[in-house]
Amino acid sequence: MPLEKGGRADKKGNQYEINCIIYEILKILDEINYSIVVEALGADEIGTDILVTTFDGIKEHQQCKARNASKKSWEISDLRARNILSAWKTQLNRDDDRNVALVSPMECSFLVDLTDRAHNTSGKAEDFYAIQIMKSSKEFQGFYKDFCMEMGLNYVKDTDIIKSIDYLRRIAYKPMSEYTIRELINQSIQFLFISEKDIVYNALVSLVVTKDILGKEITQSMLYDYFTNQKIKFRLRDNDDRIAPRIKEINQEYRETFKPLQEGLIDRKEFGSCIDAIENEKSFIICGSAGYGKSGCTEAILNYCERKRMPYIAIKLDRRIPKGNCERWGQELGLPSSVAYAIHCISKNEKAIIVLDQLDALRWTQANSSEAISVCMELIRQVKYLNREREKKIIMVFVCRTYDFENDNNINSLFKKEESEDSDWEVVHIENFDEDTVKRIIGEEYNNLSRKLKMLLRIPSNIYIWQHLDKEESYSDCLTTSHLIEKWFQQICRKSIIEGLQERTIIETTSDMVDKLDKIGRLYVPRNILNVGEDGIDYLISSEMIVNQKNKIGFAHQSILDYFISKKMMERYFEDENIENIIGEKRRQNPGRRYQVQMFLQNILEYDSADFIRAGEAILLSDSIRYYVKFVFYEILGQILEPDENIIQYIIENCENKVYGKYLLNNVIYSKKQYVSILRNHGILDRWYQDIDKKENVFYLLQSLSSDLSMEDIMFVKKYILKSEEDDKKFIRCFWRGITEESEEMFELRMLLYEHYPDLAQELFIDVKSVMEQCEMRAIKLISFWMKNKIKSQGKYVYRYEEELFGADHSFLIENGEFVLMELLPYIPKDDSIEVKYSEWSGRYWHKKGIERACVELIKKANVAVISKTPERFWKYYEPYMGKGYFVFNEIVLHGLSYLPSYCSNQIIRYIGSDLDKNIFDYTSGAEDELELVKNVLRVHGKKCEKEQLLWLENMIYKYISPGAVEWYQRRIEWNKSKQSERVYWSFWGDLQYELLSCLPEERISKKSKELLQVLNRRFDKVQSRYYNKGGHSGWVSSPVSGKNIGKKQWLQIITNSKLRDRNRFRSIEVKDGFIESSYEMYVDDFRSAVKQDTQAMIELVLEHKDKVLPAFIDSLFSGVELSEQLKEIEPNTIEKMFHKFPCDLKTHRASYFCGIIENMNFSVWSMEVMNQLKNIALKHENPALDKPNVTSPEDKEMKSCQMLSSNALNCVRGQAARAIGHLLWEDKNLFAEFREVIEKLVFDENPAVRFATLYVLWPSYNIERKWTEEKIIKIYESDIRTASFHDSKNMFFRLYPKYKERVLKIIEKCFNDSDKELIEVGGHAVCEFYIQYGKFDNIMFRIASLNEEQIKAILNMAILYLDIGDYRELAKAIILRFININLDLEFPLIRIFSKEYIKLEEDKKFLQEIVGSKASKKIVWSFIHYLEENALSIVDYADIIIKLCENILWMETEELSNQWGIEDEISKLIISLYDETANSEKRDDKQTAEKCLELWDIMFEKQLGSVREISRKLMER
Repeated sequence: MPLEKGGRADKKGNQYEINCIIYEILKILDEINYSIVVEALGADEIGTDILVTTFDGIKEHQQCKARNASKKSWEISDLRARNILSAWKTQLNRDDDRNVALVSPMECSFLVDLTDRAHNTSGKAEDFYAIQIMKSSKEFQGFYKDFCMEMGLNYVKDTDIIKSIDYLRRIAYKPMSEYTIRELINQSIQFLFISEKDIVYNALVSLVVTKDILGKEITQSMLYDYFTNQKIKFRLRDNDDRIAPRIKEINQEYRETFKPLQEGLIDRKEFGSCIDAIENEKSFIICGSAGYGKSGCTEAILNYCERKRMPYIAIKLDRRIPKGNCERWGQELGLPSSVAYAIHCISKNEKAIIVLDQLDALRWTQANSSEAISVCMELIRQVKYLNREREKKIIMVFVCRTYDFENDNNINSLFKKEESEDSDWEVVHIENFDEDTVKRIIGEEYNNLSRKLKMLLRIPSNIYIWQHLDKEESYSDCLTTSHLIEKWFQQICRKSIIEGLQERTIIETTSDMVDKLDKIGRLYVPRNILNVGEDGIDYLISSEMIVNQKNKIGFAHQSILDYFISKKMMERYFEDENIENIIGEKRRQNPGRRYQVQMFLQNILEYDSADFIRAGEAILLSDSIRYYVKFVFYEILGQILEPDENIIQYIIENCENKVYGKYLLNNVIYSKKQYVSILRNHGILDRWYQDIDKKENVFYLLQSLSSDLSMEDIMFVKKYILKSEEDDKKFIRCFWRGITEESEEMFELRMLLYEHYPDLAQELFIDVKSVMEQCEMRAIKLISFWMKNKIKSQGKYVYRYEEELFGADHSFLIENGEFVLMELLPYIPKDDSIEVKYSEWSGRYWHKKGIERACVELIKKANVAVISKTPERFWKYYEPYMGKGYFVFNEIVLHGLSYLPSYCSNQIIRYIGSDLDKNIFDYTSGAEDELELVKNVLRVHGKKCEKEQLLWLENMIYKYISPGAVEWYQRRIEWNKSKQSERVYWSFWGDLQYELLSCLPEERISKKSKELLQVLNRRFDKVQSRYYNKGGHSGWVSSPVSGKNIGKKQWLQIITNSKLRDRNRFRSIEVKDGFIESSYEMYVDDFRSAVKQDTQAMIELVLEHKDKVLPAFIDSLFSGVELSEQLKEIEPNTIEKMFHKFPCDLKTHRASYFCGIIENMNFSVWSMEVMNQLKNIALKHENPALDKPNVTSPEDKEMKSCQMLSSNALNCVRGQAARAIGHLLWEDKNLFAEFREVIEKLVFDENPAVRFATLYVLWPSYNIERKWTEEKIIKIYESDIRTASFHDSKNMFFRLYPKYKERVLKIIEKCFNDSDKELIEVGGHAVCEFYIQYGKFDNIMFRIASLNEEQIKAILNMAILYLDIGDYRELAKAIILRFININLDLEFPLIRIFSKEYIKLEEDKKFLQEIVGSKASKKIVWSFIHYLEENALSIVDYADIIIKLCENILWMETEELSNQWGIEDEISKLIISLYDETANSEKRDDKQTAEKCLELWDIMFEKQLGSVREISRKLMER
């Protein structure tokens, strides 16, 4: 029932309305409302809980409704019943400055939609009604019409339609849940007051409930007085003079760090995307890799704000780390309150921007990054709250590196779309500079740069370095960022002398900075701790290599710091310092260090490859260096394009090394031509091929080169192929890449292997389109090969792209037409049997168009190309096949003849006329006319041949009689004699004459032919000739009235037309998308649809003419009524009449419709006649037959399974009668006595489907006559265990258990041990529940080894549900843990553990650790990760569980791990995410976690698992 009763007395108890009032009061303080009145008096009182007045003088009459009885939404009937609409009408009619609103937590979707359309319409009556209303659903049209009626409007009158638009524009539906309104109140209190939130809220409740405010105007001054008396302090006031100056200082601090290029800010397309988002008031994220120009993008945004005088605040989160909450952070920034509230106070009537830069830094710069993320989340919520009431919005801009944005769950959590949100955040991706931009910046010199350097300069941070270099020098040898930095630093040192400084001073200053930064692991160091003079620092600042911010010194970009650290490492190496000392202890070997080691090794390699190898070997042999650092050596080694003698020697000597030979093979040699060739040239591949243990390495390496095999590699393969089929199958894997990329020699090798192993060719994917586009000759050879070996797997692609890519004028065909003919003609069938017409060679059927049709089409196009060059060659190729009547050849030849030149015309005419039967018919092209091709030939060459040849052909055509003519004539006579249907006329002469003679030039044919054509023209004026090939037609079959809104008169003529019964079902007319069929059956089907649409009218029509209506239409009436959505609106008396006039028999299906109607109506007071009919059907109807199920499946034709038994119970007439009786008992328990005897008989019915359906009756009976019903239910279960699969049996077991303990336990155990999956599930659920609640079934729960997979899954599914029931949680966990180490696939029950409602972290840590440490862990990785993404504020809370899971997975056998596709990638991300959150923490536990993550990362590198290398690379690129 509803919460509110209305009136003053009820206000104190209505919490929802109280909160609505408080919310509007707070809007007065926020200067959105001018005033409000609660329970206004006089005319204002009508339909008004709160009267709001705005500063514009608009009054809004609000009604606040927390409930609508027990309903979940508002319908028009509810608005009418609660007098809401009548109150609205009263208030809206008073004057035009009044609005009305309904505030409620429930939906009123039609009203919202209607008001939206009114706001968005032109205001013209015809536009609104015709477009916005009548083009909508019937339900929506009905809502509008009902609305108009309630508001006293006529929806067909233009003036009233315009009035309705006016009303709707002044009506608002404000859906606000109780949670939402309380959240808005909390946000508003935080914004407006300094005092504690709860104190303010309680004061507001007190104001509404206890103070004398009803009927009085509440204004701002009254509220200020009230809160002052309550000693509650306000926070900010508009234009607070503390805010703007401090924001200006914060912005200055932000902008000081930006170092533009010499040309200033480079205009980029990404800037435009940012500005568009701002203009559209969309918050967005800017993301890109390090050095790509994200700062330039934010600078452009701030410049735009300055130009537009738009308030903004920009903060670098690595410098101003969010702490505590928004309030505290704002105060730390020097603002009176939160950043959101501060910017709101200075920008109420204009857009404002909040830029939060370096979001990614929150992962690295403090111990508790999740706290900082929480503050950001709170800030986002505050902005959303403020934007609800702001006309011009606050726009938030976050700046983040791409890797972190895509991979960090905490960062992702900020931008997740909430269910109530309309749109997501926009994302602006910052890419490298394009070539034109770089060219514009560099100028003319750009064209002289090396390709490598051009690519390097597309990164904006490298352009920054470049612009500081002296342009007189050459930089052709600069291949890396390090080279550019080195050149720059050398020039800075040289120029220092001019400034009066020694080079040594600059070097020492830099060195001291690098040492300090390296030691503390930060990007900035306090200036006062540097042990160097100020001159050196100031000089480096003026050179713009380092920057100074608030007396903190750092390099302009991190890449510069990395360069100096790697350089220092190199110096220490050449001073013979131990490699472990150079790299540092294990705890410092983090991702940043890995990158510095990479630069260090690259620098040594450039100096001397021998030193590079020595350093690399020292790293590999050290136990103090992590594997992921060791792998840097392999990665650099693999990038060497031209190995020198030192490198070659190292590869030869170590490729079989027992310790790290496999790493060299996988990470250096694999897919690298330069290294594979070393092994080949030194005989190592030959030796391995002969060694059974190493032969696989040869295939592995050759396959890695795939389409890039050199001539020497091909010769190597040729040396060994065609000797062993097993080996050849492995060699053939070298061809997994595209044909278009490989050399001619490699393609020939491919085809050689294909010829020997055609079946293997079917297994390899080939990009047919690319081959046909780029390598036409190879495409033809492949098609020829496929045709020869009858390989059809690629056929549909060949056909599709042949049509798309090969025109007859294609240059390849013009040059190689004869090659195509020689390759493909041998496969054209030399066949004139009827089977060819319907084979893949025929173009009649689209679904059959494959390689055969492609072959024909290519040949036809090749013919055109050959004819265009040398027509005589056409005859050479086709004379052997002409005159034979081969169907496909006829199509090809006839097509080609029309392209031959005029000097061939006589020869063509002679060929055509020499044997019309064999030469002129086209049965395979798919053309609608079998003579179309020859007609084209005659149109072309009939004009050009000699007159004598033409007359000869005329004569041949004139005399032609088809060989089948006699048979056609005999069939026509026999058909018409039989009088089976209408008489037919099948022509046996004249069709061909009409078709062909009309194609010859009229001026050249004889008088006899002209006279014949005049006669034939009359005959074929409206009839198609027999040579017209209809092909096929498909679609829906319907009656002539289908889809038409015909009236009752027309339906009466149809349903009483006795001639319909004699209509032939198959007399149909083709129409677009189907057939029209005027048959009895089609009219019956369409009448059913008419009944569903207009139920009452059709019932009345049939009742009125009951004696004339055909029987099938009576059944159709019953069926339509049963399915009608209007059924519940029909008067029961009308249905009673229908039942009385048209009683059911006990044979037909009408009884099923009868039962369905009773079941679907909310009515139970039927006449005794109806009741008796229902009883008779339930007990005596002949459906279902005992041994003939209504429903079967290919797997179960005898109704043995639970599924089939249930389906038959639902789909048999007596079963439906049982359900109808059950429905009546639910509606009225007093009917039980009426049906008791029937139910008794149904319980013992011999048909199992009927007994199953009886449970639909026994369920409501249980609530009426419990003792009697219990015995019946348990007897049904015992008589047929399949009945226990009834949908609610498990709950019934519990109801029966107190009285029938042993019998119930036996039933459950029998279900559990059955072979039917449905019964196992019912039994398993019950076994688990009875064990948990009653301690039963120990014998099952403790004999795990004897249970099968289905049984265990059923138990686990139920146990998991009990995790959500406090009293049973521990027992449920114990059950789950009992099953997690068995060797069965339990993924699907176990992943459900990670639903949000089941896990309580504080209670479940040990439980989760046991799960992730079990055999089942590999199956639940994805679910666990998804759970973390959705629910974990900080994955540090789950550190022990994550580490246990990763350890368990990583110590699996490599082969077992490889079977878990993708699991290593997920583990990689987990480890890196956990490391990110703990790496920079000062907490001891976090440090240990970070250390453990690095060890796990190491194991992944050592085992070479997943994409850990790729993820590591992206991480370092950040």
